[in-house]
Amino acid sequence: MNDIILSIVAATLLILLLIAGIAITFFISSRQRMRQEQILIETKLAFERELRQVETEVSEHVMGQFANELHDNIGQKLTAIHFEIESLKLDRPHNKDEYKPLEIYLDEATQQLKLLSKTLNNEFVAYSGLHSSIQVEVNRMNHRGRDSFIVHLDADSTISVLKKEEELMVFRIFQEILQNVMKHSAAKNVFIRLRSNSEGFELRVKDDGKGFDYVEVFKQNKASGLRNILKRASLAQLECKIQTKVGEGTSYILKKSPN
Repeated sequence: MNDIILSIVAATLLILLLIAGIAITFFISSRQRMRQEQILIETKLAFERELRQVETEVSEHVMGQFANELHDNIGQKLTAIHFEIESLKLDRPHNKDEYKPLEIYLDEATQQLKLLSKTLNNEFVAYSGLHSSIQVEVNRMNHRGRDSFIVHLDADSTISVLKKEEELMVFRIFQEILQNVMKHSAAKNVFIRLRSNSEGFELRVKDDGKGFDYVEVFKQNKASGLRNILKRASLAQLECKIQTKVGEGTSYILKKSPN
């Protein structure tokens, strides 16, 4: 009888040990699988961060090179044209009034070039700050001519609560917004409100254009500019809202709460 009981106890213990072994093996295997999945996720995130960094560096390099080319090469050619006009005026003083329209157009082109090269140059944005860079871009847009919209800027201060790289991203988003307005809105006015203080950061850009059906535009895959705005805002960890309705214009709102 005792042998039977011992056999049952031994068998029970053996079964429990087997169950415990299976449970431990399963637990270890599960932990290893979770760890491997975590490593894969971390690797993917690291790759995406590196890819974004490379994209940013390439974009900044191209922008800087383009700005320098504009300033150096085209700027020199405009200066040469200016000297040529002055020379013609000296050679033909009786015709100097005929060159006035050319001088006016040349001055406008030179001014536009200076403003454009500044706003394309990332070093200018980093050195001057977001507020000054937006002001320069507003001036450039307002000098485009009568066929364009008028930009109205309302900024509370020159102090920014954003990091330098965040300021650069916001400025590029701002330029993308203005390009969208210029291409699609048929607006007459663009109203900009910039707030940056202890309560956080907020940039609002509203146009009085024709607006659009937000859902429908995204369905038709015609929103590359809008997607780019949302992507860049996400990279800068900014809250981005696009509010629009057919016939009622469009509003772009960028926000960041204080840390």
